[in-house]
Amino acid sequence: MRHTIFIDSGNRASWKSFLLLAIAAVIFSGLFNHTIWTPDEPRVVAVIKNMYLSGNFIIPQFAGIPFVEKPPLFFIYVVSLMHLTGLNALMASRLGLGILCLASLIVFSRLAWLLKGKEFAWISVSILATFEGFLLNFHWARVDAIMIFTSVAAIWAFAEAYLRFQLRYLLLAGALTGMAFLSKGPVAIAICVGPAWIALFARYLYLRRHDTVRASSSWVNVLLFHIIGLAIMCLVIAAWVYPFYKQASPELWHSWFWDNQVGRLTGTAPKTLGHNNHGKPFYYVSGMIEYTLPWTAFFFVGLVSMVKRVVSRHPSSWSDGFFLCWFCLAVFILSYSVTKRTMYLAPLTPLFALMAADAILTVKGRWSLWYRRFWLGIMIVLLAIFAVTPLWAGFLPSGKIPKALMTWLSTWQMSALWCVLAIVLIIKIEVTKWPSWTKLALMTSLFFIAVFHHIFVGIDVAKNMKPDLNAFVSQIPQDKRARIAGVDFSETMSSIFYIYDDWAVPMVAKARVQQIIDGKDSQYDYLLVDIDNVKKNPMTYIGLSAKTPYQLLLVGHPRYDKKHGAVLWLTGIKPVSPSSQQLKQN
Repeated sequence: MRHTIFIDSGNRASWKSFLLLAIAAVIFSGLFNHTIWTPDEPRVVAVIKNMYLSGNFIIPQFAGIPFVEKPPLFFIYVVSLMHLTGLNALMASRLGLGILCLASLIVFSRLAWLLKGKEFAWISVSILATFEGFLLNFHWARVDAIMIFTSVAAIWAFAEAYLRFQLRYLLLAGALTGMAFLSKGPVAIAICVGPAWIALFARYLYLRRHDTVRASSSWVNVLLFHIIGLAIMCLVIAAWVYPFYKQASPELWHSWFWDNQVGRLTGTAPKTLGHNNHGKPFYYVSGMIEYTLPWTAFFFVGLVSMVKRVVSRHPSSWSDGFFLCWFCLAVFILSYSVTKRTMYLAPLTPLFALMAADAILTVKGRWSLWYRRFWLGIMIVLLAIFAVTPLWAGFLPSGKIPKALMTWLSTWQMSALWCVLAIVLIIKIEVTKWPSWTKLALMTSLFFIAVFHHIFVGIDVAKNMKPDLNAFVSQIPQDKRARIAGVDFSETMSSIFYIYDDWAVPMVAKARVQQIIDGKDSQYDYLLVDIDNVKKNPMTYIGLSAKTPYQLLLVGHPRYDKKHGAVLWLTGIKPVSPSSQQLKQN
């Protein structure tokens, strides 16, 4: 009886309809109600805008600066949407995220169905669609979204080929694997498609030996389909890699291949690429906890149960080996890599969902009931807090919070009604007789829908860089801009100038800065300096002597996330010649 507490189906038609509606709602909630957010989004949107205007699909650029950390598949995809819909770069990228999220869930549901049946597919999709990490990466304009889709789609195609003996799917799998490479490089194959393929191919070999009726294809045909699939994969990859190799400078090729693909793994990449976490083998444990919320307990229970069954040689299904093979190889590669970021776990969220779903079906006990009720309480409390921000905003340290955000928190917002509505519906869902996992999925969907519609608005008040940047740029005369160069601009700063003001500020090396300040440069008279602390001497910050004379013309603060940062418009003070001084005295 205890086991049925979590899987009793109740009124199937009713909960399935509501579940599908909730999943669709949470996918598209919060996609179109805010501006560009750091990190990553400014650069991604700037690359898309540049590609749309230039038509250069081979070498991605933002504000005239080449960006070759990632292949261009996501950028090309969004540019295509811009042409189809007429949307701008930001809105097209957000629409693209929603489409990719929906497509990922569809192919994932089919994959889960092939692995363990219909009920398992429903549970797996419900979990994945409400994972914090999954939703986060499909509500942030980054290339990881298309890597998730292409990776899980390639694995689904391999599953169709190997589990159903439909070898023609190997051709599709080859194309999708090539697209996974073009989404973020070989890492997509290394941590997703590759490990999953190893386990699925091993299962295929086992099935061929024991199911001679369905395994009617000769080994010659099997080999032929694999060769053609591999060729298709190589052709898809070469469609970008070869023209990039021909057009890019040796420095750009080295940056893409050796720095970003090899160097990030081995630690030989330049420190400027960032995220160096060498010597932290357990770095991703906290990321797994975050990305699997609120299903974290089921994920870890599923992982431990699988390991226990395999180690103790208790009866276990082949899927245990599939999940553990994929998980162990992927986590080992990610942990071995010197460059580490929590977002690198994004393409593994489908695997995490499968493991959590397996725990729901196989692990017995009333603990799951109390676990759901624990999250029920947490969600209601958080939503209630979010709904009444004016009651507690006065207790916050106002000096550490942007003024605009403090004003928003102190004012009653109509969007807070989303939180109230979510609380009412969550309580209503709890008293239904629907399956327990369905209740948790619906509650989580409602929680995120409310957060996306209400809290995202508040976050945007703090992160919106457009008003202050426009105010800053509007004070710079148009006829002066051609004589202005930038120095020490972050990727974010270069991107927002290009996105919001159509100004690709040219960057100059520090060796040239002295000439500009001295008034001896033939092209530029002024500098824009992206400084991390406005209290610093800008001359020493850009590598010049502290005694270098300069004239500060304008100060801007477009980034709320950089409390002391600023953009300075300055020029040098030209010395007055003796003849000019004498003429002035006369």
